[in-house]
Amino acid sequence: MSSTRIARQFQSWVGQPSNIDKCGRCQLPRSVHGPDWTCPSRRRHRAIAPVMLSVGAMLIVAGVVLRLIAPSAPQGDAMMMADGVVLGIVLMVAGFVMLGRPD
Repeated sequence: MSSTRIARQFQSWVGQPSNIDKCGRCQLPRSVHGPDWTCPSRRRHRAIAPVMLSVGAMLIVAGVVLRLIAPSAPQGDAMMMADGVVLGIVLMVAGFVMLGRPD
């Protein structure tokens, strides 16, 4: 790859080539690009995000349903139900973040 093509691909941050320059295509730093300056693949993140969203939704629903079915559960069981709901919320937020903006 020619140096002029590389210069057009990256937006220089300090006026000279640096590892913190942003790529004009994927907006990621130069340091995460391959040896031939190809943009990193985001396919893995796009495949994992729906799994995280569905597992998170199932945990939230299961925690709420179990809490409604067994309202007088022992304290340890109630804490596990609450932990499931919180973990489900965290997984759903992480899934939405990993989806990111469309390419």
